[in-house]
Amino acid sequence: MKTIAKYFPALSYFNVPNVITTTGLILGIAACYYLVAQNFRAAVVCLFFAAICDLVDGYFANKLNQQSRFGQAIDSLVDFFTCVIMPVWIVHGFMGDNWPLRIGLVFYCMCGLWRLAYYNINEADKSFTGLPVPSAMMLVTMATWAIVYMNFPEWALTITFFVTGLLMLSYFKLRKYGKWQVIMAGIGLAFFIMVLITWLAL
Repeated sequence: MKTIAKYFPALSYFNVPNVITTTGLILGIAACYYLVAQNFRAAVVCLFFAAICDLVDGYFANKLNQQSRFGQAIDSLVDFFTCVIMPVWIVHGFMGDNWPLRIGLVFYCMCGLWRLAYYNINEADKSFTGLPVPSAMMLVTMATWAIVYMNFPEWALTITFFVTGLLMLSYFKLRKYGKWQVIMAGIGLAFFIMVLITWLAL
C-alpha cells in the first residue's frame, strides 16, 4: 500500500474506518438508483445500512486509533450526500406540489450543511453539539414513510423538516456512544424491520 500511496497520495489514508465510510457512499448511490426506479422501500433499506456505516466508522476509528482529518472530512462529505441530500430527493420524488414543504426541504439542507461545517471545526471529542445529521435523516425518512404509506398529512413532514433543522443547529450536547444512540439505533432497527415486513408482504 505504501508503494501505491507514493503515486496516489490519497490512498495513504486507506484503512478500515475510511473503507466503511466509503461503503456508506456506495449505499447512498444505490439508494439513488432505487429512487429513480420509484422503489422507495429499497431506497430506505440502502439508507438504513448507510446510516449503520456512519455509526460504526467512528467506532472503529476510535478502537483502531485511526482517527484523521482526512477521515473526518470524508465522513462529512458522505453524510451530506446520504443524510442531507438523499432525504430531500426522496421527498421531492414522492410528494406533490407543496410550497411550504419545499421551503422546509431547503431549510433542512442549509441546517445540515452548517451542522457538518460546525462539527468539523468545533466538535468536542466526547460529545455532539446539536442533533447529528444521521439521526435527522432517520427522523425525516420515517416521517416520509408515514405520509407515503400510512396517509399522514403532508404538513407533518413540513414540520419535521423545520424541527430537525433547528435541532441540528441547537446548543444541546449529546455524548458520543451514549444511551441516546442506543435508543435511536433501536428505533431505526424497528423501522427497518417494518419496511422489510411490508416489502416482503407484497
